[in-house]
Amino acid sequence: MSSFLDSIYSDGTLGFVSSKTPALLEKIKIRLRLLNNSPVEKIFIRRIRNGAEEYIEMAKEKSASGLSYYVAETDMNEPRLSYYFVLACKDVIYFYTQAGVSTYVPDDSHNFILLSSSVYKEPEWVKGAVYYQIFPTSFKDHSLYGVIEKIPYLKELGVTAVYLNPIFTAPSPHKYDCADYFHVDETLGGDKAFEALSKALHENGMRIILDISINHTGLEHTWVKEKRHFYFKEDDGSLKGWAGFKGLPVLDYRNEELRDLIYRNKDSVLRKWLRPPYDIDGWRFDVADVFGRNDDLQMADELWREVCGAIREEKEDAMIIGEHWGDCNEYLQGDLWNAPMNYFGFGRIMRQFAGLKDLFLERNETLKAVAYKMTAKDVVARIDEYYTRLPQVVADCSMNLFDSHDVSRVHNNSEIDSDRWKSIAISQLLFTGIPCIYYGDELGIDGYIEHDSGFRYNMPWEDIDKRKASDFFKTYQKIAHLRSEKRAFAEGGRKILYAEGKVIAIARFMEEEVYLGVISMEEEDVKIALPVNLVGAIEPEGNLDEFGISFDGKCLLDGRYELNVHGGTSLLLKMRTDK
Repeated sequence: MSSFLDSIYSDGTLGFVSSKTPALLEKIKIRLRLLNNSPVEKIFIRRIRNGAEEYIEMAKEKSASGLSYYVAETDMNEPRLSYYFVLACKDVIYFYTQAGVSTYVPDDSHNFILLSSSVYKEPEWVKGAVYYQIFPTSFKDHSLYGVIEKIPYLKELGVTAVYLNPIFTAPSPHKYDCADYFHVDETLGGDKAFEALSKALHENGMRIILDISINHTGLEHTWVKEKRHFYFKEDDGSLKGWAGFKGLPVLDYRNEELRDLIYRNKDSVLRKWLRPPYDIDGWRFDVADVFGRNDDLQMADELWREVCGAIREEKEDAMIIGEHWGDCNEYLQGDLWNAPMNYFGFGRIMRQFAGLKDLFLERNETLKAVAYKMTAKDVVARIDEYYTRLPQVVADCSMNLFDSHDVSRVHNNSEIDSDRWKSIAISQLLFTGIPCIYYGDELGIDGYIEHDSGFRYNMPWEDIDKRKASDFFKTYQKIAHLRSEKRAFAEGGRKILYAEGKVIAIARFMEEEVYLGVISMEEEDVKIALPVNLVGAIEPEGNLDEFGISFDGKCLLDGRYELNVHGGTSLLLKMRTDK
């Protein structure tokens, strides 16, 4: 039985704040909701104004679908507004932060955060976005012109933004061994091909993110011979290689000329591609976790501040995505990256919940041998640790992926059946952030899991019609269109309603639009009772979920909905609310 404490909810979406990124001095309204008839006498917003604590009393604004909404107005007097809620009952005071409800005064590490538009510019196109990652040499004709040819296919799938693995001049297929940052590899079509691709994508309402490593180059870069002072050296005078790979020499940013060439100068690498005629919409930075970190020389803080500042000076709403597989909270407070490749807060979690080994733990033979199976409570704990320390606008930008050029494709693993793959894919709608489809996943592309060459097979265009008729394509097409067209997924809130055993239920909502996702990694069928009243819902609309799967359940007298869930399956339900 849920208590009123379970219904307390607020976030940084437009359902609960009047502006996600207010201007300085702008008046803003902040809302909180909870079940009707809750034993609360007064509610306050606690914030800091010019260093001093301030309590702002909230007034009841309305009731809807069994929930009472409270509102208060304050102003954005500083670039960053940090706050939590204080609820006074007769005999107890409750404190509500992004981490949940407590009866003790919390610290500020999990506060709700609003960022001023003076310090954070959220790209407008993020709302409802769906990424599609392309490994260019494996996609179509090993050419960017091949990507142009397949734009109608991407639109049919529902993609709104393309993320391209590196395209700059380099000898390898992966091109992380850059030989010239200022030109697109001729084998991909050269600069003209990329200019044409960017123009075609934008004309079709799509965005383009480019991948780059500014941490290291390849040995064929002219700098290796002509500018050896741009690189770190080993004691024997040889160039230091990234992660021990001698073919990827690490750049030394103590050199001012190097900084000028990479990001400072008007015609520098990062600025050039942001401007017409290329006009990219952002950068994904390879090995961002190690950039600027070299034993006794730690320059990451200084370099990222300069790099991000230069990018936003050139294009203030450019997306900045860092490759980081672990906790990177320090970069996600609004002044540096817009987002990580969200392995830590999504991909690693859902792969392990489905039954695979954690992507990092499996690298250690002792840890890999431990046969622990992740529970739903583990999933919730991991989600909370990640999201409750982030401003909402940053969380909304998280690139939520589970397959990529660096990890085995889930569906190629014999331990994962089609239902569990589908559950992970649907989870991209349920977690806060932007779904990212790795090319070919929507076609059930072939491959193997033992080596990265098995993650980078050529796109199977030869039997495209057959593959488009599969559940892979239908699932991702539905996911993409729900994400783009429904506000609950595009810009709504998220609340976990159930987490027991290996079953988790997550609600996504915006005003009266409510969806409920149920993911089961159990072997057997289970019957669960979901407190849907906590999000203003009553029951599903009809007896088919969004993917046409039938289910059975019933309303209980206490506001819960009882649902039968088959083992190892998922459901996505459109819920009816009492307006």
